Amino acid sequence: MAESETQTLIGASNQQTAVDVGAPAERPRSSRAYKVAGVTLLACVLIVGQAATAYFLLSQKGDIKSLEEQNNKMKTELTRGRSGGRISLPSQMHIPMKILPEAFDDTAEEEASTGTAATLTLCQMEMAGLKPVQVPGFQPACDKQGLYNPQQCYMGHCWCVNPENGQQIPGSMSKGSVICVKPAGMFALTDVED
Repeated sequence: MAESETQTLIGASNQQTAVDVGAPAERPRSSRAYKVAGVTLLACVLIVGQAATAYFLLSQKGDIKSLEEQNNKMKTELTRGRSGGRISLPSQMHIPMKILPEAFDDTAEEEASTGTAATLTLCQMEMAGLKPVQVPGFQPACDKQGLYNPQQCYMGHCWCVNPENGQQIPGSMSKGSVICVKPAGMFALTDVED
């Protein structure tokens, strides 16, 4: 039976013979080929990265030049300010102009002529920003003598204070205005509706 199949196979295939060589023999994998492929891939990635960096630098060239010009301009202005140019930094803190009429009374001219200097009260120093207050951004209101106004307000809330030291009267905090009256050494509170 095997001979007839072989003959049929030979006869059917026009004199071609089929040879069974078996499974291919396993060769050891070439690690050198993998190394070369990895190095080649790495080199390609690095070249593409360099090309992308060059492209982005060239596309941002105008912006970089503009920033360099601004930097040079600021450097020249700063050096000119130090060398006696028109730009100079203040050497001391100044009192804001809006509080000057309230901070100094009419006796300042008389004291200046006699040689005594005018001193600011605690309220005036807090109002001028020369002394820190407990609530950031709050500036107390002072009267002409430099004492605290009996009513102080900040961000829609008002309260009564002791005019001499600015301490809040307990229980006087109210949303909106309050009237602080001082009959015979005592404070009386009256709510005022807005």
